[in-house]
Parts: sequence; C-alpha cells; structure tokens
Amino acid sequence: MLLFALTIFLSAFLLFQVQPLIGKIILPWFGGTPAVWTTCMLFFQVLLLAGYAYAHAVIALPARRQGLVHLAVLAAAVLAGAPTIFPPEGYKPEGDGVPLLQILLVLTVSVGLPYFALSTTGSLVQAWFSRLHPSRSPYPLYALSNIGSLLGLLTFPFLVEPRLGSVTQASVWFFGFAGFCLLCGAIAVQTTRAATAGPAAERPDVDVAPVPAPTWGLRAVWVALGACASIMLLAMTNQMAIDVASVPFLWVIPLALYLMSFILCFSSERWYPRVLFYPLFVGVTAGVVGLMLAGADAGIEQQALVYCAAIFIYAMVCHGELYRLRPHPRHLTAFYLALSVGGALGGVFVGAIAPLVFPAYYELHIGLVATSLLVLHAFRRDQRLELRGRPVSAIVLAGAAAVAYTLWRIQSESPDSFRYIGPLAGALLCMLLFGFLWSLRVPTGSSDHVPEGSPAGPRWIDDGARINHGRARLAWLLPLAAIVLLAVNLVIEARYRTSEALTIERGFFGVLRVADRATHDPLQARRILFHGAINHGFQYRHPERQMWHNSYFAEESGIGTALTRHPKRKLGEPLKIGLLGLGSGTLLTYGQPGDSIRIYEIDPEVEPLSRKYFTYFDRTAATAEVVLGDGRLSLEREPDQGYDVLILDAFSSDAIPMHLLTREAFVTYFRHLKPDGVLAANMSNRHVDIRPVLKQLAEHFGWSFVWIENHSDDPRGVYAADWGLLTRNEAFLADPLVQTRQGDTSGVSTDLRMWTDDYSNLFAVLKWVQGH
Repeated sequence: MLLFALTIFLSAFLLFQVQPLIGKIILPWFGGTPAVWTTCMLFFQVLLLAGYAYAHAVIALPARRQGLVHLAVLAAAVLAGAPTIFPPEGYKPEGDGVPLLQILLVLTVSVGLPYFALSTTGSLVQAWFSRLHPSRSPYPLYALSNIGSLLGLLTFPFLVEPRLGSVTQASVWFFGFAGFCLLCGAIAVQTTRAATAGPAAERPDVDVAPVPAPTWGLRAVWVALGACASIMLLAMTNQMAIDVASVPFLWVIPLALYLMSFILCFSSERWYPRVLFYPLFVGVTAGVVGLMLAGADAGIEQQALVYCAAIFIYAMVCHGELYRLRPHPRHLTAFYLALSVGGALGGVFVGAIAPLVFPAYYELHIGLVATSLLVLHAFRRDQRLELRGRPVSAIVLAGAAAVAYTLWRIQSESPDSFRYIGPLAGALLCMLLFGFLWSLRVPTGSSDHVPEGSPAGPRWIDDGARINHGRARLAWLLPLAAIVLLAVNLVIEARYRTSEALTIERGFFGVLRVADRATHDPLQARRILFHGAINHGFQYRHPERQMWHNSYFAEESGIGTALTRHPKRKLGEPLKIGLLGLGSGTLLTYGQPGDSIRIYEIDPEVEPLSRKYFTYFDRTAATAEVVLGDGRLSLEREPDQGYDVLILDAFSSDAIPMHLLTREAFVTYFRHLKPDGVLAANMSNRHVDIRPVLKQLAEHFGWSFVWIENHSDDPRGVYAADWGLLTRNEAFLADPLVQTRQGDTSGVSTDLRMWTDDYSNLFAVLKWVQGH
C-alpha cells in the first residue's frame, strides 16, 4: 500500500508543480497575456485525457503485458525530458504565426512525454491496486493524489518560486520525475510478476463476479459535470487575470481550490451536503453576476474573494454530484476517462472555441447557465437532501439574507446596474424558494443506502406515495424559471456591454472594443479603446481637441515631462522615440516635425483599430512606424536604435508584464538608449506598486530614478498617472520643472530580490500586500 500511495502522491505533486512552472517560463515569450495560461490549461487537460485513455486501453491488455508496456512509456519519457524540461530558446516566437499553436508546440517539445507519463498514473495505478487488493476501495488513493496535486500547486508560489530560479526549478523537477519513474516502474514489475503467478480465477481473494457497465446516459452526465467544472474554473481564472494581472499566483489559487473540491468530495459524501451547498451555489452566483456588473471598478480583494469562492462552490457541486454517481471499481478507468473528457472539453471550449466563435468573453455567461441546468438535472435524478425541515429553512433564509445584501451593495455602488437587479433578484429568490419548498417536500427519514458496489451510481429515491405532487411540480418549476431569468439577465448584461461598441475584435491577446462616450456633449464626446475592461486610451471627437495630451499622458505627467523637457526638445532638435505598446495612439500627439516614433505592438488587431477609428496617425507631425511582436523580443533582435526616449507603456491586464521589468530587459533597453536618453515606464494601475523594482534596477545600473505622480483628474480628460523615469542626463535632472514635479522616493524600499529572467515575484509588490 505504501508504494502505491507514495507513487500516486509524487506523480500528482509533479503533475501540478510543472503547470505553473512551465507556464511562467513561456509567459514572457507571448507578451504576458492571460491567454497563455488558458492555452497551457488546454494542453494539460487534453494530455490528461490522453493519459486516462491510455490507462483505459492498457488495463484491457493481458495482465502480463500491461507492466511491460508502461515501463517502455516511462523510459521514453525520461529520455525525452533529460536533463531539463526548460524549453529551447529556438522556439521563441518571431512575431508572426499563431500564438496558440506556437504555445502548444513549445509545451509538447518541453514537457509533452513526461507530463503524459504522469497523467497516466492516477487511474492506471489505482486499477492495478484494485486488482491486487480487490477487498479495498481504490477511491482514497484518488483523494491522496489530489492532496499531492494541491501541495504541488501551493508550494510553487510560496516556497519554490520565491527561492529558486526557473532554470533551477526545471532541473530539480526533472530529477523528481526520474525518481517517480523508478517508483512507478517498481509497481509495473510487481503487477507483471503477480500476473505470472496464475490467472485470477485460481485466486480466492479476487472478485470475478460480473458487474453491469454504466449506461451511456450516466457517462454523459459524468462528462457534463466535468466539463462544467472545468469551464467555470478557466472562465473565472481568465476573468481575474484580465482585470488584475496574469501571474502564477492568480493561476494557482483557483486551481488549488478546484483540487480541494476533489479531495473533499472523493473522500466521503458527508463533505458535500446538498442542503448547505445549494444556498451557497445561489449566493456565489449572485456575487459573480455582481462582479460582472461592476467590471474593472471592483477591487482586487473583492474579485479574488468572490471568484475564488465561486470556483470552490461550483467545483464542490459538480464533483460532489460526480462522486454520488461513481461506478463499481471495476469500471474505474472508464469513470476517470469520462471525467477527463469533460475537463478537456471545458478547456477546448474556453481556450480554443470561444475565442474563435464569440466576439467577447461570453464563456462565463454560458458556464453559469449550463452549470445551473446541470445541477437542477442532478437534483431531479437524486432527490436526497440529508437534512430536512428547520435546518434547511434556516440555511435557506441565511442564503436569502446574503443575496439581499449582495444586491443592495451592487445597487449602492453601481446605480447604473438597476436594470439588472429585477431579473437577477427574481432568479435568485426563486431558487431559494425552491430550496425551502424542497425541504418541506421530502419527509424526515433516512434515505436509501447507496451500496459501494453499485454499478451505475446510487439508486434514486421513489417516495411518490408520500409526496404532495402539486408542491413538487411547483418546486421544480421555480428553479427552472430562475435559470431562465438568470439567462435573461446575463443576455441583457452582455448586450449592454457590447451595444455601445463601434467594433469588437477578439484575438489571442484579448478583446478589443472601441466605443463612443459622452456623445451628448460635443466638447466632451470621446472615442475610447478598451482592452477587456481596461481603458487603453481615448481621443476627443471635437476636431480642435483631437490632438490634446489626455488620459495618462498629460503634459504634466511623467511622460509629458520626459518628452517636453528633454534637453534636445528645448533646443528645437528632433527626438527619436521608441514606444512599447500602441493602445489608441495617444502618445503620437507629442510628435514634432523631424521626430521619429517606432512603436512595438504585440497584438496584430491594435494597429488597424487605431488607424481606422482614431486620427492620431493621420495628424501627428512625426514619422511613425509599427513593429509587430513582443517589444522586448523585437528589441533584442534589432541593432542599437539610439533612442532619446524609450517608453514602456505595454500592459497585460492592468499591469506591466513582468518580463519587461527584469535586469536582462533593462540591459536591452539601455543598449538602445543614447547615453543622455530617458527610459519612461507607465506605472499607473490599481493593484501593483513597481516603484521598488524600478528604483532597485536604477541603483543597480547607476542611473537616477525619478518618480512623477499626477493625482487629480480634470475636465481636459487627464487621468491620475504614475510614471517612473530612469536617466543619466544631468541637464534633464537639473531642470527646475522636473525637480518640482518629482516625488520623494526616499521611503521606497529596495529590500527585495532583484527581478531577473530567472526570477520575479509580483506578489511581493501587490499594493494590498505592501499595505499590510
């Protein structure tokens, strides 16, 4: 038993340790976009499906051949991964090609075979254990594997990432994988030897009684439950990454909660009391819809709390129902195969199909409705509630109070959301009333016992003689009406978010939306480019205001100071400017005759939108050109450009991608800057304070660091902005206006480990973490 437990635990630990590890390594190669993690999850889920399919096929082979086949797979995986899983540099993208396919290729080359070998372990080793020890249930081993997975995830951001560089992590992981292969190989040898001892019919301890196979309808329910759980995990993780930042920390916590639901649900049915999770399901649905209404205005704490709670509750509901429908251990590999098919379908839907089919992020809308319908179907098939009467009523009333409070907060913080409150309130209260009626519908008493060996899950209760059928029909109609109202509410929300858009473009790097605002006022009417929910620049519609320095780029801001107070500008000489991140093109307003502005933009959809819907390119006096591809990778390949000012204004989600703020990145920037040049970084965001990172890098390279913060908004359309400037230009630093505008950085601590390509830790510079 110990050998089986240790092998399964180690395989699960390595399986989920490698996911954030390889995701973080390749994240800089593709601009730090949240879609990198979604694509990684697609790859992992599909490969996990392949592993389960392999295990299901191998277990059907003659017992003597099973171990030999798996030994060959383990040997091939070791040879493919040796001596490290760090992806080759030659696979970095060149700026063209399809990012999704490029990521899948990199993952296949670097971790494909090792990950496949690990993914086969859970179901295959459990099946071998069940054959060798038929009197013992293998399902606790599945819970143990999820404990290993959970520890693998949680140790990465808190223990591994802060202490080891990525190259070291990749090498250490491989040696752990080699150790796993030795353990798993020992089990394969033991299984082969046991098979040669004689056929199962000659062994009295082996149960050979026939067991009916699960029906295809039950298998479909397994797949659907797995798919809904996967969709909700990926859609909400993607939503958090879009509005905050794409970092391993925000990947790991949701996935850890997802795994925690497996651990609890597959340990025992008592961890999933429907009477508790039904109101919780309703409450988190209200919270998720509330965040969707609030958009980017919700704080990081609110988003993290609500989305993570929702992921856990949805996963508990889906996986709790799955455990209720578990088959006899004889069909264990088929059960896990169906579960992995569902997970893979969810990953394919969110990672591949949705970006091609939907113009905006509608995955979460669809997932909410589909999960609600599936939960209703599960209740329809299995009507046990474990608790009755007053306990149910108390929980339902508490859920109603939580929903009422949530709706009140939505209305008070976002008055424009009133149009949604009616349908949402009706939907949620109908579902709560359903829970109350259902608690009265089923009389107190013990429910049918579910035998462990049931071939197709538990037997459904048939208590029709004691049921008030009128109340029962009402109880089923209420949640169905609630789901319809919820769907209507989500459709209204989706249409509202897109109705004002002049155009919507969705690609690998996110959803771009151009919209006109304040059109009732000719002087304030403006056209805005949104990336997700984040404003990426605007332009006034009034002809006389179209070339105003607005938003984060006002003349008194840090970038305005760098471009207007540069000594060459004061002498009337032209500037050569490099810009990472185009947005709407607002910075082109600073272009003067003779200036050249070279713009690096990773998203191929941005430049066409900027040229078509904004006039910055047409009206700028400078010569402007756009280079497609990640700005840092493009700069690394180019000869020295000799920029007077190099601007970092590339944003993924609401933060500068970490790979643009490492020591190696700044070596590249300084190579392209003239000795008296200025490096300007836009630090404006709600969640991250990167002043310590910039100040430390400035001190390391012997450059001066100037921090200029513009606090107030004003009628000119100027936003609060936070800029960091690095320079050795003494004339610029001595400028009285520069000295007046710069803030005090003496209290900014540089007591953190320097960010490099091998190490970075965004968690340490989150504003709410620093505040505590």
